[in-house]
This record gives sequence, C-alpha cells and structure tokens, in this order.
Amino acid sequence: MITTSPTPGSVADLVAKAGLPDNHPIKELPGLTWHATNPLKDAQPPILTLDDLAARTDNELLQIPGFGGRRLDAVKAAIITASEGR
Repeated sequence: MITTSPTPGSVADLVAKAGLPDNHPIKELPGLTWHATNPLKDAQPPILTLDDLAARTDNELLQIPGFGGRRLDAVKAAIITASEGR
C-alpha cells in the first residue's frame, strides 16, 4: 500500500488534472489495495471509475463506511502517481 501524507486538492480536481480516461477503473490505480477500493465498490451507487470518483466531494467519500482519511489520501496519491506515469 502507498504511504501517504495528506494530499492537497480535492479528488475531483486531481482526476480533472490527471489526464486519465474517465472510465479508468479505480482498482487499477497503482499501489491501491482492496482496503481502499472495496469500500468504494460497496458504496451505493458503486464508485468504480475515475468519473464515479470525481462525481463525489471529498466529504461525501469520507461518509462511506470503511473509507476514512488515510484511504482518501491513498486514492489521491494513486491518482497522482498514475497521471505521472501516463
């Protein structure tokens, strides 16, 4: 799993700047484990792609059971890493 420090910017901002396809699966972001992806997959409605992720605010994501600040930071770091590797 990626070790993270708080990442500036909202998830939506990071997704917009990443230049990755909207339909890019979250589970394929580098370094993420099921600890971060399963709560998103189990959300209602499920959050499976970057487009789904960008449609939610950080506060909405933090309301998902099992998805806290550390997991949010891990997702943000993974988006940054994926955008640097494209």
